[in-house]
Amino acid sequence: MLTNRNILCISNPLWEGDYAKTIVELMKVLARKNKVLYIDNPYTVKDLIDGVRHKNGFPVKRTLGLEKRLRKIITETGEEVYVLTPPLTLTINFLPRGTMYKKLLQLNGWITTRSIKKALAELNMNDDLIDIVAFNPGIGMHAGRNFNEKLLIYHCYDAIEAANWMKKHGPWQEKEFMKKVDATIVTSQGLYEKKKGFTKNCFLVKNAVNIDLFKKAFTPEIHNKKTVGYIGSIDDRLDYELLEHVIGSMPDIDFLFVGRIVDENGEKVLRKFSNVKLEGARPVSSLPGYLSRFSLGIIPFAKNEFTKGIYPLKINEYLAAGVPVVTTDFSYLNEFENVARIASSKELFKNFIEEELATDTLEKKKERLAVAESNSWETRVEEISDIIMKLESNGQLKVEN
Repeated sequence: MLTNRNILCISNPLWEGDYAKTIVELMKVLARKNKVLYIDNPYTVKDLIDGVRHKNGFPVKRTLGLEKRLRKIITETGEEVYVLTPPLTLTINFLPRGTMYKKLLQLNGWITTRSIKKALAELNMNDDLIDIVAFNPGIGMHAGRNFNEKLLIYHCYDAIEAANWMKKHGPWQEKEFMKKVDATIVTSQGLYEKKKGFTKNCFLVKNAVNIDLFKKAFTPEIHNKKTVGYIGSIDDRLDYELLEHVIGSMPDIDFLFVGRIVDENGEKVLRKFSNVKLEGARPVSSLPGYLSRFSLGIIPFAKNEFTKGIYPLKINEYLAAGVPVVTTDFSYLNEFENVARIASSKELFKNFIEEELATDTLEKKKERLAVAESNSWETRVEEISDIIMKLESNGQLKVEN
């Protein structure tokens, strides 16, 4: 693992939240032996107005600089991470691509860069710096190469061209930014196939699991009362036609969904069924308690260009708990063929659930846990460390990957 380095992470996801985030988990592990400054995605004027109006815990004072922007976070395992909330930026996503948009994006980048430079100086992190931009190419275009960093790396964990919240400007920003970076790291085979032609070096480092947390849900018992569970957002990734078919044809099975509800139409579909319970968003730390109630975990994703680029965090979380897994064939999941059932139709999806519920054993549970243990965040950080050392030893030239 990298040791005694300064690591700057300019991120799209906020550090805090009610769902697991790849880049946050990676930074937690890196912080064990390195100094990490994590930059939350800058809030916009619109975010501020919405936050004040809805009183949803929005950090008004910190965003406006009325309280300290730079915080020291102690992780659950005792590591220190510094988290910066940049100053407020202008709301520009509604604008078309053109001179006005580019000028205002440049201004937002300058505002954020200035704040980051101040934090780096305060933390004495200017030397031997590695800059990782996580799914935030708009800021990365203007902030990257401004901190005398030794390496500039883009971390891509979703298909930006298929993401509703970023597809207007994200694709062209990403293409421009990938030309600028020393390497791009992607989290799925689907993303690797899409991005490798646009960047000097492209590496695949898949998602993983917080094994110490999620194996707390492991139990040797086979549940008599059958509960099929899903951990994740209720959003447009889900195949609701499949879910209607499966849930409606299995009235004696309880279906438990744990996660944010962001698709109202999807919520209406699920609430039609008396054997469905929607728990809503829950802290990541509470998820093992829910998983321990699962007899089986499902990943009912629709098959499309967006989901093709996903390597789901939840598959290893389910496996760490030892529960059977049934998933659609939405992405490259062949590595899990021996411990998960991959369905190409809604009929097979239902059949696989029934078969797995009827044939689960302690031996199978242990096999699933073993697979999850091989996919830890510690393993992924070692892979990223190897990539960084390879890049540095080759002078950021194109290397075999």
